[in-house]
Amino acid sequence: MRKENIGENDREAGRNIDFLGYMFTRDRVLIRKRMKRRFARKLKSVKSERRLNEIKASYWGWCKHGNCRHLWNVLTNNDMSFLEKGIKRSDKTKDGKKFFEVEEKRMMEILNIPITVVDCELGLRTKMGDDRCCILFRENGSDKLCKVITNSFKIKDVLKSAKEAEKTGRNIFPVENVVVRRRALRDGKSDYYFEE
Repeated sequence: MRKENIGENDREAGRNIDFLGYMFTRDRVLIRKRMKRRFARKLKSVKSERRLNEIKASYWGWCKHGNCRHLWNVLTNNDMSFLEKGIKRSDKTKDGKKFFEVEEKRMMEILNIPITVVDCELGLRTKMGDDRCCILFRENGSDKLCKVITNSFKIKDVLKSAKEAEKTGRNIFPVENVVVRRRALRDGKSDYYFEE
């Protein structure tokens, strides 16, 4: 083959790599053609619903690691994600408490810095103990949400009062320009509180 016959795109694309059941291209990872055919044949030949689900589960493992969303939709008449079917993950824990899925910070990291308290959840059970409080906040001047978990009685008391006031119909949250302070106690312990 002469060099003039090789297209410019062929030179740039390079070769596909056939490895461990996948075809690796420059920009995608696809399942081997043999595996696609075997998957389609198995789905058509199986009568039992239980066995059909087992086959789907095994091939789901292959499809989710490649660019195979279209293949999965065509063969199983199913979508790969719950989100696209309108099913969202709950933002509550098994205790029915709110769960804030954001970066967690330590209380020491937000000392003496003005923050905006967006929300909170009281009475949480954590690995550090029961009856903890999770505060969802944003540092002033930032849009990034973070959370901090505390057991400080003074902070929990203020937030408990705020939650009770919200139940009566008052809008409390978000609270801006809140500053967390630290007070040293005996035996090297410390307590945290909101500055008045």
